[in-house]
Amino acid sequence: MAHREFRDGSGRQWAVWSVQPEYAERRADPTAPTTAQPDVERRGRKEFRVPLAGSFSHGWLCFETTGEKRRLAPFPEGWSEMTDEGLEELCGTAAKVEHVPRRLIE
Repeated sequence: MAHREFRDGSGRQWAVWSVQPEYAERRADPTAPTTAQPDVERRGRKEFRVPLAGSFSHGWLCFETTGEKRRLAPFPEGWSEMTDEGLEELCGTAAKVEHVPRRLIE
């Protein structure tokens, strides 16, 4: 996981890092109609896999600053060597993540 920090044009400090899911479900939706579904499970061991939407199954960039988080998938190779201006441009195209407050278990 690479990690960088940069300051955008308005002076906000951003942290950016790559996320590579280790246990992502990369197979197609098993309920989707298709003729290519295998009849036999080929995995050697049973384990929980997180279903991720499309391009997120291969990783994403996470951008974070005070009060804001964004995600970009897919992300370009060599992003960690980009200039601060290049990272700011990527950040501008990243999708904002809505903050969902956590609840205490009652």
